[in-house]
Amino acid sequence: MPSISPTALATLRAALSPSAAVYLPEEDGYSTKRWAVNAEKPAALVACPVTSEDVVQILTFTQSKGPYAAQEKIGFAVKSGGYSPSGTSSSEGGIVIDLGAKMHDIRVDPTAKLVYAGGGCTWGQVDAAAIDFGLATVSGMLNNIGVGGLTLDAGLGWLTGQHGMVIDNVVQMTVVTSWGDILIASQSENSDLFWALRGGGGNFGIVTQFAYRLYEQRPQVYSSALVFPPPMAGPVTAELNAWLSERTCSENALVIYTKGVTSQPVMVLHLVYNGDPEEGEKKFERFKKLCPVRDTSGSIPFTKLNTLQNAHTKPGKFGLIHASAIPAVSSGIPTEFITSTFSSWLKFMQQHPAIENLVTLIQFHHPDKRCSVASDATAYPNRQRVYDLKFMIQWTDPKFTWEAQDALERLSDVFNEAQEKHFTSEVINTHLCSHLDENLFTSAEIEARFGDNYQRLVEVKNKFDPSGLFGEWFVSR
Repeated sequence: MPSISPTALATLRAALSPSAAVYLPEEDGYSTKRWAVNAEKPAALVACPVTSEDVVQILTFTQSKGPYAAQEKIGFAVKSGGYSPSGTSSSEGGIVIDLGAKMHDIRVDPTAKLVYAGGGCTWGQVDAAAIDFGLATVSGMLNNIGVGGLTLDAGLGWLTGQHGMVIDNVVQMTVVTSWGDILIASQSENSDLFWALRGGGGNFGIVTQFAYRLYEQRPQVYSSALVFPPPMAGPVTAELNAWLSERTCSENALVIYTKGVTSQPVMVLHLVYNGDPEEGEKKFERFKKLCPVRDTSGSIPFTKLNTLQNAHTKPGKFGLIHASAIPAVSSGIPTEFITSTFSSWLKFMQQHPAIENLVTLIQFHHPDKRCSVASDATAYPNRQRVYDLKFMIQWTDPKFTWEAQDALERLSDVFNEAQEKHFTSEVINTHLCSHLDENLFTSAEIEARFGDNYQRLVEVKNKFDPSGLFGEWFVSR
């Protein structure tokens, strides 16, 4: 990678807004920390914009244009929350455009029921700003992840059953294009770009602001985290199926295979009712009759809801994430699917002592709302009736990296094989973009994931980024 020109750097610093910052590796403020250690790369420069105009200046700098002719062209990456384990928000020897450092402006319009969030905001910041007005939007299930990556990928959250996916609730984006223009993308302006950004990934431009639709939201919700030992997997599944057959869109559940507080393998059933806490207690009483070994239940603030899974995804370790899905069928989840996959997960934990954390999570969001959207309405095409699966592995020994990658791949294969064995319905792979690793997936596989929408994505890419400035990982020109 080219070195940083002192002359061009001085010009850039003078051109940026007063609160913006640019850091060289030897300067205080320089940071390339990410959620996963394996995603960290040493950047030549970290630029922290505050405005869209700052982003334009930084992009111009990377391209050796205008007043920055003294700077050779240099690669760059864009960071929002920095949770991508594949390293897409890092640039080795290049420039990181770190939206997450300073681009945190949030404005709530309670009359229009919209929230405008800077491209570096976290979902926790959005939740806190909106709930002050008794409002909320569909946000991520971790409050410390950035709005950018989740929104551009598609996005699921606790409110998905009621209000759909994150991309179904974003109404406008402010985008810096490859030629340095600042555009509004919405249904009425640059609608083709707006379509592509909703689930097509981030290689069409840099989104510096998102506007989301808001909904009335009560300040307190009911949460119940029940911990069961491995032998209870079958009875828990049977009761879960009975509940699934009659639950409303305000009721949610997660099934989590993880280590408990004593580091022993457990199944956690996390239940949430977005309604009166007393009603929630009655709705989930059936699960407490199964005698969990630990019961953490009660009314909690809505803003705390998106913090409850943070403990499963602590930063500062090596980590990888994969995703898949199983059919949401009327007959429910075959007990054998849960018991066999839980047994396989347990075996993986025992076979690989270097694994510090191996979490399997099944998200039982009510599927009706997300499935009511046509598959070609957004770039993200997978609007089937499914329950989403996530696999996350964390470790601290760098020598274990390749083995960890192999272990996660094999665990994912086990779940896919169990799905084929125990379900009759076929499911198109529903990987979100953030869970795709450019080292593991071919362009043909990515094209298959977008299906009939892929060619339209290529057309948008050619229109708004004909030079491929923002990369060609998800969509090639």
